[in-house]
Parts: sequence; C-alpha cells; structure tokens
Amino acid sequence: MSRSGLLRSKTGLGAMPRRQSGVTLVELAVVVSIIGVLSIVVSSGYDEVAGQSKTTFAKADAEAARQAVRAFALRNKRLPCPDLSPNGDLAREGIGGLCPSTNQIGWLPYESLGLAKPERERRMRYAVSRAGVDLVAPPAVATLGADLDGVARFRTALAATARLPKGTNRPYLTGAGTASAPENCSFVQSNPAYALIAPVTDRDNQPAIPAGFDGVNAGVANASSNCIAAPSRRATADNDDVVLAEGASALLGWLAARTR
Repeated sequence: MSRSGLLRSKTGLGAMPRRQSGVTLVELAVVVSIIGVLSIVVSSGYDEVAGQSKTTFAKADAEAARQAVRAFALRNKRLPCPDLSPNGDLAREGIGGLCPSTNQIGWLPYESLGLAKPERERRMRYAVSRAGVDLVAPPAVATLGADLDGVARFRTALAATARLPKGTNRPYLTGAGTASAPENCSFVQSNPAYALIAPVTDRDNQPAIPAGFDGVNAGVANASSNCIAAPSRRATADNDDVVLAEGASALLGWLAARTR
C-alpha cells in the first residue's frame, strides 16, 4: 500500500463522503414554517393583550361615568336625561333644550356630567327608567309638604320605582345566558334605575347602528329595544360590551346616606 493510501486508511478520509456546504430546500422550508408559527403566536398574543387593555379601559370609563351620574343625582336630585343627538356629539342632556319623557335611551351626556367627551367609538349608551315613574323629572308629591331642594321628591320617586313590577316598558337587564341557553330578551331579570353600556370592539359583525355594540345591546344602541345584557355576562368571541347598572333601591340607599 502506498503512503498516500495508508494515510487515507488511517484518517478515514477515503471512507466518508464530503458534505456539501449550504442549506437544502427541506431545511429552508422547516425554518420558514417555524417562523410562520412563531409570528402567528406572537400576533395572537398581541391581539389578546390589546383586547384585554381595551376592556380594562372600558370598565374604568364606565365606573367613572357611574360616579359622575351619582354626583349629578346628588346635586340635581334627579337622574340626567340622555343625550338625544344622533352620535352623541352634543354631549348634553336631551336635544334642543327638550327631554321628552318617552326617551329613555340615548348617549351619555358627558358635558352635563362634567366628563370629557371621548371619540365616537368609545362613547357609552345610557338608559334611564322613566316609565311609570320618571327619574329624570321626579313628579311632585303633595303629601311631602315643603321640599325646597327636591331631595324628598327624588327619594320618593326612587322608592316608587323600586316597587314597580318588572317589565319591558323600561330599560331592563336580561339573563347572562349559557352555552345551552343563550340570552333571551323575553326574560326580564331586573329594571335598573339607569344603565351604562360601553363598547369595546365590534365582535358580532352585525350591522348595528351605531357600530361597536354587540348582541342584544345592539337594540339599545339604536334605541329600538330596552333589552340590555347582564353586567355579569362574560366577554365572548361575539360580545365584549361592558355593562354597568344600578338599581333604584341601591341608588336610594346611597343617596340617603349622603343627604341625612
């Protein structure tokens, strides 16, 4: 055996084929697939975080609005009239200086409540109980005698509202629903003194006008229905509205504690 042959035999160079440098198409396809999967995971995670952030902001806005409605009620001894302008741009009670008793649903009157008016897609719908007993214009009660600031009249109106039977003629909360028994507006869970509906994202892809309100809240959005989703309803793939409501008894108790 020659010296070169012996060297090849000892080192094994003659037995091992040389690996070509570079990346094969199969390897490239694997890398591209991994990058695609990672981008989907990152994008989904970002969308979820963004959605949670919007929901958090909507809940904070609704709570700030609730405190503003309470403060208004304490000052004025009544609940505010909804903003009845088409898109809530007026940001004040009623429209044209009027607030017909038939209007129970409209936009939250931000300016009248001392709140900054947000962009249209974040504006809340506001529903207030006015049928049977008008909480926007509490009726005078002859037996009350002197009631200079109107607090006794407002308390009486809240107490009377709390005694009214449940019905669909006023804004009402329906049940939260389940997978086997979805929300049904024929069921009246309760009639709040007022309710706030804050949109988050348009998830149900239904042609609600105004846009952004999902499920049964679409009827409240266009003032065609008094049916409101339950505040306890969890966000789902097709409905993430935030609902906050306060009953007449609860509001009466809060008011009484501050006007003793």
